Amino acid sequence: MGKEKYYSWNAGRPPGHLNPGLILKNAAIAYPNKMVIDGNNAVSRSYREIDERANRIANGLLDRYNPGDFVAVISRIGGIASLEAYFAIVRAGMTAVPLSNRLNSGEIENVLQYINAKAILFDETFESTVDQVQLPIDTYKYGLKEEGDYSYNNLLQYEPTEANVEIFDDTQICLGFTSGTTGAPKAYCRSSYANTLNHMLYNISFDMTYQDIALNIIPPLTGISWGVGVMLAGGTVINMDFDPTAVLKAIEKYKVTIMYGAPAAYFFMMSVPDLDTYDLSSLRAVASVGAPLSQNVLRQIWEKITPNVYDHIGMQETGFLAVSKPDIKRNKPGAVGPPTPLHDLKIIDDKGQEIPRGEVGEVIYRYPDGAAGYWQNDEKTREVIKNGWFHSGDLGKVDEDGCLYVVGRLKDMIVSGGYNVFAVDVEDELMQHSKIVDCAVIGLPDDTWGERVSAIVTLRPDETCTEDEIMAFCRDRMAHYKAPKSVFFDTVPRNLAGKVLKFKLVEKYRENN
Repeated sequence: MGKEKYYSWNAGRPPGHLNPGLILKNAAIAYPNKMVIDGNNAVSRSYREIDERANRIANGLLDRYNPGDFVAVISRIGGIASLEAYFAIVRAGMTAVPLSNRLNSGEIENVLQYINAKAILFDETFESTVDQVQLPIDTYKYGLKEEGDYSYNNLLQYEPTEANVEIFDDTQICLGFTSGTTGAPKAYCRSSYANTLNHMLYNISFDMTYQDIALNIIPPLTGISWGVGVMLAGGTVINMDFDPTAVLKAIEKYKVTIMYGAPAAYFFMMSVPDLDTYDLSSLRAVASVGAPLSQNVLRQIWEKITPNVYDHIGMQETGFLAVSKPDIKRNKPGAVGPPTPLHDLKIIDDKGQEIPRGEVGEVIYRYPDGAAGYWQNDEKTREVIKNGWFHSGDLGKVDEDGCLYVVGRLKDMIVSGGYNVFAVDVEDELMQHSKIVDCAVIGLPDDTWGERVSAIVTLRPDETCTEDEIMAFCRDRMAHYKAPKSVFFDTVPRNLAGKVLKFKLVEKYRENN
């Protein structure tokens, strides 16, 4: 007799696809009255309402554009519409492009032109900025009031039936930018398959349940993934634009059980003079994201906010990578955790060979919930994805238990307040200053921001300039999170080939930091 099969199903591909739109659809069935709340304004919508509105908007978009088109979104962190628009664009088979609300009109114009976006949905808060965009692009304004002069409302006049578009695993549903809003931006795309898994990992990694009341102060796209992860569990979603006192009041008012924020946010919350007057007892934990969590800030969180802290690491391109749950964080305060259940990582040397545990090298990953590469940039894709592994540029090590510790970066990137800042972008702008002859931009450790964008500037002979003047110059020309928070007047060291020796600057100014 031949070998008997021990399974009764066809081992081929199952008929369904991973589709984020189903998360909202089924959450609205299971928990129709659960709410998504704008914590700044106490405006709320139920899962059922968002599900219906997302269908209307999807049909409105399909009446004007085609599946596969790019649709940009500029929202407040606290806005309910960021989640609503995301689901609508996905259900229309289009690609959602969440843009930072800190970009100026020139930066927005550059990225929209780069991807040939067909439309932009935006919160009325940013109307003056969007009005300055000089492109033939459709704009849809939304706001807090149900009634009003909102072009977004035109999309809500369509039927709430499900859009007649099939979403496949490889349907491109999300595009984000990791750097460079000037010149040729570096963009990545995620598929329906990848983003669905990413949402699921938020649910799993932070132990979310239907009882959670989850507060987010992180901007899209990360903030959207958090929100969808909460909806997957059937919890209550609260989004807020950050203000430390307002957040403390919201935790007390809504009895928040878990919060998602950057280390800088927790630092500012703990700096509120009357912190001890707020009732934070409902918090089961807080989660840190977007920047290294210093031991000083971690200890203060344990003492002043909650004894339970989640810490995790990820990249926009790769999605979730590792998470340190509260029990692990207590035992290993410096670790960002073991890999998530769906990720694999290795530490390699400069020859690409895996090195023993405890030794520092480059961290490389394999993941199912991120991008397959960079959009229309095969050269960059080949540079970072080699033999199926993503080369992160992070320097790290794993301990004897397999937990990851990140100790630095190979890439010249600064993570400040949860935002990625590429030094070359800032340097290019600094060199436009008439008094500057040379410059270098580095990141210096900072308890508040994780890393502080710092500029070393060499002035032209006989010129004088102040730190405030240079910082104001930068803030006028770029998103404020990119602008230097400190400026040092010095000679920029270079080697014989003219390459800036940034490690010397980091060593020098770290000591004086």
